[in-house]
Amino acid sequence: MTNRKDYRSALSRPAESLAAGVALALLGTSGFAADEIPDLAGIWQFGSCGGGFNLSCMILEEDDELLTSRAKAYRDAIDEAAQPKYDCAPMSVPHMWTDPYAYSIEQHEDRVLIHYGKDDVVRTVWLEGHGHEEPAVNEFFYFGHSTGRYEDGALVVTTDRFTFDPQGLNADFRIPSSTQKQVVERFSRDGENLVLEVTTTDTFFLKEPWSFRVTSRPFQGEWEDSWQCDLEAARQSLKLLPPMYPDDPPIERIEY
Repeated sequence: MTNRKDYRSALSRPAESLAAGVALALLGTSGFAADEIPDLAGIWQFGSCGGGFNLSCMILEEDDELLTSRAKAYRDAIDEAAQPKYDCAPMSVPHMWTDPYAYSIEQHEDRVLIHYGKDDVVRTVWLEGHGHEEPAVNEFFYFGHSTGRYEDGALVVTTDRFTFDPQGLNADFRIPSSTQKQVVERFSRDGENLVLEVTTTDTFFLKEPWSFRVTSRPFQGEWEDSWQCDLEAARQSLKLLPPMYPDDPPIERIEY
């Protein structure tokens, strides 16, 4: 009902090439017209806003006009050392898309798997119409709960049920997201490329929906789908940060 990184039971990965072929063959029996189902399976380069290595459209700036006063107050109150990234915590969507790493998509009859090249994150998109169980009212997940449907030649994914995340909108500028965050992603093809359109709403921290559109090319070369975060290296830069609240007791971090 969720992905590998929100500490629910892990999904075993099938033999990828065989599964992808079988799944696409079965998709025609899933209640969707064949021309509505794009072939998204494969390994894709990180998305670009256009013009090569261009991530600018995906960045919510520190003083962005979309931020609410509440978002700015939180940004100013929380210290940099409290950010989960220094404990090897991955970024959630939509900010995860700003990491310049390749990712893979697997299409199956009742679900779609998105495997990111960083942090070894696998998201499961549960396709509508297959009787998947909905989360209980008190269940929330780091990467949210994702449902999807095929519509007009695209995969439309809606993700909500997020936990509160101190770096949920931007890990570099301490911009959080709330349990009211909802992310809608639309995956489609443009020739040999993949187009991703993302719209995020969170009325606690965003005045209005925030959207961006990026294009990914097929990944060339050998893809490394395993990621190990070095906890010591992740915390190294903390030694250079002066405490924001020097009167508080010093932070003692847990050794995992």
